Amino acid sequence: MHYDAPSAGWQDEGQSGIWKYQELLPPVPLNRRVYLGEGATPLIRSVSLEKRLGLGELYFKYEGSNPTGSYKDRIAAMGISWALAHGRKACIGTTSGNAGAAVAAYAARAGLPYHLFVLEHMAQTKLAQVLVHNAQVRRVAGFGTSPEVGDTVFSRIFEAAGLKDWEVMITAFRYNPYAMEGVKTISFELAEQLQNVPTQVYTAAGGAGLFVGVWKGFEELFRHGLLSAKPHMVAVQSAGCSNLVRAYEAGAEQPAPGASTSQISGLQVPNPPDGKVALSLMKKGDGSSLAVEDEAIWEVQRQLAEEEGIFCEPAGAVSVAGMMKALQGKEGNRSQRVVCVISGAGFKDSARLSAMTADKPVPLLPADGLDI
Repeated sequence: MHYDAPSAGWQDEGQSGIWKYQELLPPVPLNRRVYLGEGATPLIRSVSLEKRLGLGELYFKYEGSNPTGSYKDRIAAMGISWALAHGRKACIGTTSGNAGAAVAAYAARAGLPYHLFVLEHMAQTKLAQVLVHNAQVRRVAGFGTSPEVGDTVFSRIFEAAGLKDWEVMITAFRYNPYAMEGVKTISFELAEQLQNVPTQVYTAAGGAGLFVGVWKGFEELFRHGLLSAKPHMVAVQSAGCSNLVRAYEAGAEQPAPGASTSQISGLQVPNPPDGKVALSLMKKGDGSSLAVEDEAIWEVQRQLAEEEGIFCEPAGAVSVAGMMKALQGKEGNRSQRVVCVISGAGFKDSARLSAMTADKPVPLLPADGLDI
């Protein structure tokens, strides 16, 4: 979607969350906007990694503070509001976890039934989060590992949505460009919070929609003369599902083929729907891509918790892991202003939380034996 140049003072302080930026969002009447407190997430400056890496400035855009714990709430708020404005009676989609939780919550608030197809091996905590909002959920064998199964699921969803006039809530520009406009508000907030342009912005890349959406936000601000430059965008993937990275390194225009072996929930997308768009942006010089092993992602998740006080899910740590890999063996640059988007909160993955604390036994003391 393209927008006219916004008016002076275009940020509407009278509106909450993403709707503060309504002039650069799809038009939705006030009485159709669904709001749960999304957006306005904190930008947290590093107290440890910035110094260790020798960076001028390092920030974490913490999307875990959204209502259901991830940046997908921005998409759900925009998409469900759009669906209400256009008279949809239900919505349908897929998820690896966070999108389902977000859409389920906003659909419940809007009174819309939500039909959802999920990965065969979806993280149990994320599945439970969807179920509490009473979504109608079905698991699909091979979904999340086989690209062919993924294509089949997407095809059947669009067939059903067309027959029933339901809103397709798949969080990708390829499938719902209106809902995905909500991602841009991350960039709008960053521009306000920093009062300057980052030199690099690192994002996780599963389906690549986060990467494309953040790029689009900065692109629009730059095109309308509201920023003097754009940051270099870096899409970070798990090495076990690096279809985008392998295509980028080969100079290809389509994501590389191959099944996913990654254990990182949220990044198990072997057929990234926005991959082609992301690769086109990289080809023209607006971004790049790299992959990080799952073990390195888990280690960075631990470091963020222990050194920065930020508890995120593994998919949220991948942006930081990618940034650290990019700087490996290099001297820090004091002129760099780096932002890593932390896409989701740590409570999203209970299995990983158990693994992180397995070697931290808590002793039981008698009440009269409290030696400090």
